[in-house]
Amino acid sequence: MSLGNNSQGVDYLERYFGIDFRAVARDLCYLTSSIATTKQHQYAPHVYESNTWGARRVGWMYDDGVALALAGKFSASLARFDEVLRLEPAYMHAWNQKGLCYYFLRRYPNAGACFDRASALNSFYLESRNNKGCTLQRLNAFSEAIEFFDQVDAIRPGLFEPSNNKAISLIALGDFTAGLTCVDRCISTGVTKGSFYVLRSLCSLALDQISEGFFDLQIALKLNPQNKHAIKLQEVFSRAATA
Repeated sequence: MSLGNNSQGVDYLERYFGIDFRAVARDLCYLTSSIATTKQHQYAPHVYESNTWGARRVGWMYDDGVALALAGKFSASLARFDEVLRLEPAYMHAWNQKGLCYYFLRRYPNAGACFDRASALNSFYLESRNNKGCTLQRLNAFSEAIEFFDQVDAIRPGLFEPSNNKAISLIALGDFTAGLTCVDRCISTGVTKGSFYVLRSLCSLALDQISEGFFDLQIALKLNPQNKHAIKLQEVFSRAATA
């Protein structure tokens, strides 16, 4: 039962299988330099190489903003990054981290504006462009999001994050064949993530490749037995196999 590559197909799939394809896909995005998911962040070299009191103070405030975000105190973290940016308005990493705080507070237009500021400061800043694409996906602007993931790939080909995130948009738009190609590109990078195989299973389900999709779910569960999406999709595939 291949439903083709169109948004009407996605809507039909969601009704037919009782699962929100777009929601599952969006939940598998990869933000970059994410203070709340990877617990990694980037520093501005001029701050940490400087011997001046003012520059070191900015660095300490930045670290405090990150610590607050890691503790889930995003509003307090925002206030700290505002202090940083008042003193160092060209601190692109702080703009990116501020955008991530807004993202986790679900204030997506604000997040997008921060990522735009970071990108304006450095046109080769990959993190802000990728994160802007993820933000647009939360606003259901999937076609626009793809443009940002393509920009990242054009600057530095071969990263798994933009390919994974582009696959999410393609799935949401109903282009499952192209989505499958993007996921396979992620897998070819050598990075092993259970989310790749969950996305792959969504594409396989839409393209009526039930056995292949079910096998992908087994890989996802082997990588992470607690993967809630893989567990839920197993039930969907079981029903599809007997339909």
